[in-house]
Amino acid sequence: MSPNVTGWLLVLALWPWPHGGPSPRCADGTAAVLEAAERAGFAGEFATAAELLHGRRAADPGCAEVLTAARAWDGWLAAISAAARGGSDEALAGVRAVLEAMGPPASGASEDAYATAVLRAASAAAQDERDEMQVWLEHARDLAARRAIVHEAARWPLPMDLVDAELWSSVDDFELAEASYARALADRDSALAWRGLARARDRRGNPTGACAAYRRAFDLAASLNPKGAVATEARGYLLVCER
Repeated sequence: MSPNVTGWLLVLALWPWPHGGPSPRCADGTAAVLEAAERAGFAGEFATAAELLHGRRAADPGCAEVLTAARAWDGWLAAISAAARGGSDEALAGVRAVLEAMGPPASGASEDAYATAVLRAASAAAQDERDEMQVWLEHARDLAARRAIVHEAARWPLPMDLVDAELWSSVDDFELAEASYARALADRDSALAWRGLARARDRRGNPTGACAAYRRAFDLAASLNPKGAVATEARGYLLVCER
C-alpha cells in the first residue's frame, strides 16, 4: 500500500462519519477502508479512492459493498478518461467493461442499481449525449431518494448531487452545475464541491466568487494532501486572485 493511501487511513480516527458499517459478511477493518475511500472521493483524490478499494477487495473478496464501490470507481475513472479522449466508442470500452462485469442490477434501489445508473449517465456525458445523460441522472436520483427513505445513502462512486454537478460541468452547462454544487455543499462540505463551484463560477464570469470558492477548496484539500490535484489547481487560480 502506498504512503499516500496509508495517510488516508490515518485521518479516519478523528473524522466523524454518518454512515453505518458494511454488512456483517465484510471483514473487520473494511468499514474503515470504505470511509477512507469515500473521504478521498470528497477530496477529489479519485485515484486514491480506487486504490484503497482495490486493495481492500483483495483482502475481503466476500464483501459485496467493496466490490460495488471498486467497480463504481473503475467505471467513473474510465468515463472521465473517455471524455478526455472525445467519447469515442473505443474510448468508452473501459466503461462498458465495468458495466458488463456488474451485470443487470438487482431489483429495488440497490447500491449496484445506483452505481449502474451513474455510470450510464457518465458514459452518455462522455459522448456529450445530454438527453440520455439526463434520463440516467433522473433514474439515479430516484434510486438515491428511495435509498434515503431507509437511511441508506447512495455512496458509490459519489452522492447524487455531486454526480449531477460533475456531469453537468463535464458537458459545459455551468448554470446547472453551479446549482448542483451548491446543493452538494449544503449536504456536506468538501474540497471537490468547492473546486467544482469555483470552476462553474469562473466559467459564468464570476471571478470574485470563483476566488472565494477556490480559497475554501484549497483550505480543505491542502489540509489532507497539499500536493493533490484540487490543492494544486486552487493554488494556481489563487495566484490570479491575489493580483
